[in-house]
Amino acid sequence: MSEFLNNEKNADALAKARAARVNRENNSSSVQLPNQGGKWVVAGILVLFLSVLLVSSNGLGYLKIALQSTQDTTVCPIHEPVVPQTYLNDKSKLYNIVHDEKFRLQSAKKLSGAVQVDTQIGDNQPDVPDAPEQWVQFQAFHDYLEKTFPTVYKRLQVEKVNTYGLVYTWKGSNDNLKPSMFIAHQDVVPVQKATLKDWTHPPFEGHYDGTYVYGRGALDCKNLLIAILETLELLIADNFKPQRSIIVAFGFDEESIGIRGAANIAKHLEKKYGHNSIYSLIDEGLGLTLDAETGQYIATPANGEKGDLNVHVFLSAPGGHSSYPPDHTAIGIMAELSSNLENDPYEPFLTSKNPILRYLQCLAVNTGDKLPELTRKAILRAGFDKVANSKILNLLLKNPMLNYLVRTTQSLDIVQGGEKANSLPEHVKLVINHRVAIETPFEEVEKHFSDQVVKVAKKYNISVEAFGEQVYNGDPNNGQFTVVVYHKTPAAPVAPSNDTVWKYLAGTTRHVFEDVVFTNLSYPIMMTPFSFTGTTDSKYYANLTRNIYRYTPGFPADFKENRVHSVDEKVPFDAHLHALAFYYEYIQNIDTPDADN
Repeated sequence: MSEFLNNEKNADALAKARAARVNRENNSSSVQLPNQGGKWVVAGILVLFLSVLLVSSNGLGYLKIALQSTQDTTVCPIHEPVVPQTYLNDKSKLYNIVHDEKFRLQSAKKLSGAVQVDTQIGDNQPDVPDAPEQWVQFQAFHDYLEKTFPTVYKRLQVEKVNTYGLVYTWKGSNDNLKPSMFIAHQDVVPVQKATLKDWTHPPFEGHYDGTYVYGRGALDCKNLLIAILETLELLIADNFKPQRSIIVAFGFDEESIGIRGAANIAKHLEKKYGHNSIYSLIDEGLGLTLDAETGQYIATPANGEKGDLNVHVFLSAPGGHSSYPPDHTAIGIMAELSSNLENDPYEPFLTSKNPILRYLQCLAVNTGDKLPELTRKAILRAGFDKVANSKILNLLLKNPMLNYLVRTTQSLDIVQGGEKANSLPEHVKLVINHRVAIETPFEEVEKHFSDQVVKVAKKYNISVEAFGEQVYNGDPNNGQFTVVVYHKTPAAPVAPSNDTVWKYLAGTTRHVFEDVVFTNLSYPIMMTPFSFTGTTDSKYYANLTRNIYRYTPGFPADFKENRVHSVDEKVPFDAHLHALAFYYEYIQNIDTPDADN
């Protein structure tokens, strides 16, 4: 019995032990299963989140940007300095051009004298043979140049094209070398009479204060014209004998399209030399800038130039006495159109056709960590990646200067209308200047413009004839809009920035500015492609050479700060001497077959 009880107790104990073990296992399972399930849920959510991020919110694009390398400097090589033998033999000549006070004063006197000769021109001037009295001021300027640079006039062949266009030719000894060419223009924009009281110094006094030469044309671009002639004068004095011929051309109506001056000079030279006959052409343009983002000096010759489209809008409307006016006069309606145009700017965009993309790529690969890494990576993908392109475009639009280079701009420059305070205006004229993006066809701009005119015309039931077509028929009694193209110039072909000509341009820039101007730099001066917002005489010479560069090689070169076309226009005289020094070395550097492509 006692044995049975003991066995029963043992069995009972074993049963309780088994039950306790099972209970523990059950409890353990009930705790662990939810944790394992939770892990799978979290993992699933994470995968879903990443999928949505990559597919739905451009996350894949940002991932590609993050993986982009920034180490490929072949995207924008920095070329070695190119130094002429004359500099190695005697460095003092170049140093004196930039730093000698006596030379500085002599040079300032020459530029000041050029500014003092008034060569203003307006729009729509008739050709020289048709109205010679409107151009006689240029004879006084020619007389000044011949008096100031007698050795140039004695040594070089000087031709006059259409009376006031100037062409200087210094014949080289090697006819197998294409001539180099340098151009500028003699004319200046008018000074608005209402602004005369606002000038610190009279606009045609040519005042020099030791730092600047002030006056109309000091910066645009008699500085360049005088620098070129000073260079020739110095080289003649050095007994320089060029192998490569040198051609210098000065138009006289660049500020009014250039059809009287540069256009005729170009035809003359094409007839004389033929197509693709010029080594390179350097015109007015950009120079060296101190880049705000990187703190580095960068040379930016413009190898591209935006198109130019001038549109005139005429509105005719019934006249009458001002004592019983309509709700909206012709001036009021034109004002509404003006407001609508300015409130509907052209969309920005950036493509690989625009030299600005190459400019940015040069910054991305050559300035180290001066730019944020993600920005550099995005720049290098912006030519083919929509996400990267959008990111860079947004950055450019925040830059007060670069944003003009990634879109077509419009500027409402002239409005005319009305004759008397008590008479309703019967005719109103509006002039709009467009600087057309390199990639944009004129037809697109004209359509955009026409749509805005029709929008206003429909509101007032006014007929519209735009660009030779009747595009809206309103009530003839209400008036008529007429839209015409006054002038248009296509965007210039983009010049090469990867050939030997570019290499010599960049190498000479490095030599002059690193060896003589900024002698303590810790980095090489980089030359990058760029685009010019203005239109220059260079457009007429496209048949003569592909290598056209709009480059005024000096620092500082801030057109806005130096008041180009405005009150107190001035040129920093250091920049003038830099340009002179560059031309002096460049002409000698390229005087060899080695400089050819």
